[in-house]
Amino acid sequence: MGKGYKGIVWFVVAILTIIGLSGMVLAQDQPYAGTTVTIITWDTATARAIEKLIPEFEKATGMKIDWNVFAEPVLREKVIADLAAKTGAYDIFLLDGWQTARYARAGYVAALDDLLANKKSEYYCEDFAPIYLDALRYDGKLWGLPYYGHVGIMMYRKDWFEEKGITVPVNTDELMAAAEKFTDKANNKFGIAMRAIKGEDNPIISTSWTWVHGGEWLDEDMKPGVTSPEFIQGAKWFSDILKNYGPPDVSRYSWLEVQNAFVTGTTGVIFDASDFIGRIEDPNLSQIVGKIGYALAPAGPFGPVSERYASHLFTAGMGINADSKNIEAAWLFLQWMTSKDVQMRTMIEGGNTGITSVSAMASEEFSKTYPGVPVILEALKLANPDYMPHIAEYPELCEAIGTQISRTVTGEASVEDAMKIAYDDMYKVLEQAGYYQ
Repeated sequence: MGKGYKGIVWFVVAILTIIGLSGMVLAQDQPYAGTTVTIITWDTATARAIEKLIPEFEKATGMKIDWNVFAEPVLREKVIADLAAKTGAYDIFLLDGWQTARYARAGYVAALDDLLANKKSEYYCEDFAPIYLDALRYDGKLWGLPYYGHVGIMMYRKDWFEEKGITVPVNTDELMAAAEKFTDKANNKFGIAMRAIKGEDNPIISTSWTWVHGGEWLDEDMKPGVTSPEFIQGAKWFSDILKNYGPPDVSRYSWLEVQNAFVTGTTGVIFDASDFIGRIEDPNLSQIVGKIGYALAPAGPFGPVSERYASHLFTAGMGINADSKNIEAAWLFLQWMTSKDVQMRTMIEGGNTGITSVSAMASEEFSKTYPGVPVILEALKLANPDYMPHIAEYPELCEAIGTQISRTVTGEASVEDAMKIAYDDMYKVLEQAGYYQ
C-alpha cells in the first residue's frame, strides 16, 4: 500500500471517528468532563499508536486520560500491587486472558455485563472475534474487552521449501522431516525455532503440541494430566524437534528470540503468534521479506486440525478496576480505545497487527498491508480457548509445566521424569486450592 493511499484512509477514518465521538458526546452533554481516567498497559506498538489518538478523545469528551505504559515485568508488579492494596490508582488495567479467572475470583476487576447492557456507546465494537471475547469470560460474566490478540500459525521460508523440493507440512511427522532437511548446523541453518524458555512463556507454545497429540493439562477430576501417554508423546515430539533441529540455545528462547532467529535468516520454520507479521514483513527489521509463507499449524496424530488445532491463543484485554471511583467514565474510554475505528487507525498508522475486530482483520487495508490474513482468520475459527485451563491457579500450573518442559529440551531430564515432577508440583497447587476436598 502506498503512503498516499494510507494517508487518505487514515484521514477518512479519523474524520469518521471524530464525528462519531462528537455526536455521542454532544447528545450526552459531556457527562464526564473534568474526570481523569488512569490507564496502565504494556509498552507496545499498539499502546503507542493509541496514545497518539488520545488528545482527540480528550477534546471531544472533556475528560483527561493519564496513560501509563511499562515493560511487562514492571507492569505486572504495579498492577498486582494496586489491585491487592485496593487503592484504585489505575481505573483501567491490562487483563491477560489467562489471568481473568484469578482476578475475577479475587474481586479485583469489575464485570462489564451491566455496563454493556445499559451504557453501550455507539462506537462499541460489535464484531470482536468471539474467541477473544470468550477468553475474557469467567463464571458466566465478561470481565474485559479485547485490546490485543493473536493465534498460532506456522510461518516458513518459501525459498527453503522450494530449494529442497518439499511441500508445506500438513502433519507433525512431515514437519519433523522438513526440519531435519533444513538443518545444516555447520552453516548455522536450523529447521525450526519455538519458545522453550523456562516458565510461563513456554507452555503457551509447547502445550499447543501436547494438545494435538491428545494430551491435556488436567483430567476430568482436575488431576494433572501431564503424565498421560498422550501428553508424554506430545512433549517428546516438542522436545525432540527442538533438540535435534533447533538452534543450540533454543532452550532460552522466548518469543523475541524466535522472531529474531527467523528474520535474520537462520531458521526455516517458526510456530508462534500471528502478530509477528508486522515485524517479519517490515524491510527495516527483516532480512527475509518476500520469502515468507503462512500456513495453519500441522495436524497431530490425535485428529485433524478441525478437532485439535495447535491453538497458541492469547488475548490481552483491558479491564476496569473494581475499586475505581470512575467506573462509568472508564467504561466510555474503554469502548473508544477498543472500537473498530481506533483499531483500524492503529493498524494503518501504528503497525498494530494484534487487532481484535473481525471486520478490521478482514478489511482490504489489513490484507493489502500484511500477507497471511486468510490463514489468521481460519486459525481463529479452529483455535480452542480451553487448551489451557481458565482457572485461578493457571500461573502456578504454567510455571510448573514450562520449567520441566524446558529441562527436557536442554537434555537435563527425560520427558517422563520431568513430567512426574510437573505432576507433583501441579498437584500440590491444586490440593492447596481445595480442589480435592
